[in-house]
Amino acid sequence: MVMRLPENLAPENYPLGWLVDSWCGGGVLEYDNVPASAYVHELRIDNNDGGPYLRFQSTIWLAKEPASAVDKEAPGQITYDQLTKDIQWSTSTGYLRANPNAKKRDDGAVELEAMIASPAGTSQVWFGIVNGPRLQLITDAIARSESGAELNGAKIIAGNVASDLFYAYDMEAFGFEMRNYLAGRLSRQFDDSVDAQTAADDDQPVETSDPLEEN
Repeated sequence: MVMRLPENLAPENYPLGWLVDSWCGGGVLEYDNVPASAYVHELRIDNNDGGPYLRFQSTIWLAKEPASAVDKEAPGQITYDQLTKDIQWSTSTGYLRANPNAKKRDDGAVELEAMIASPAGTSQVWFGIVNGPRLQLITDAIARSESGAELNGAKIIAGNVASDLFYAYDMEAFGFEMRNYLAGRLSRQFDDSVDAQTAADDDQPVETSDPLEEN
């Protein structure tokens, strides 16, 4: 498994260090009210401001090719190169961190917290665990605007396998039961721009305030 070692990572983020990078790939999305479709996925997880959290940006486009064009055994980079972006399907942004108040677990896993916001009109609080190169998250609370998407619950299982990021996203939405919605594979881009900058890098103090802390 090829891994990238992030620079200037806050100690709190060490269990999440394997996630820090830009990732590209794709997969297949399908739901009760959505036909099976190929998609292209770009994900950036960075620690640019050096705080005790990671910041991420995720964007998904439907592909012009059919779902059958996706080879689930192929590395994410090959899928990304073979598919053609069509319309943007979804985007989200948020923060991920180790729970600073969690007790140490006997199994070595670290408890996580995340906040995710979507222009579809939802904001989600997630909790879960990371244990080595494996991560699990489930929604704890969901707020939605008056016209927001009818999302009632979701869960993510992800892991670093053969140097790629495999993931499955299940959801309960639009009156349907919890079931798989997205399944994809992403390849690491070895992007140095995701690392935290030190004061020596730019002669500026590094902000380390935590956006998840209460005011």
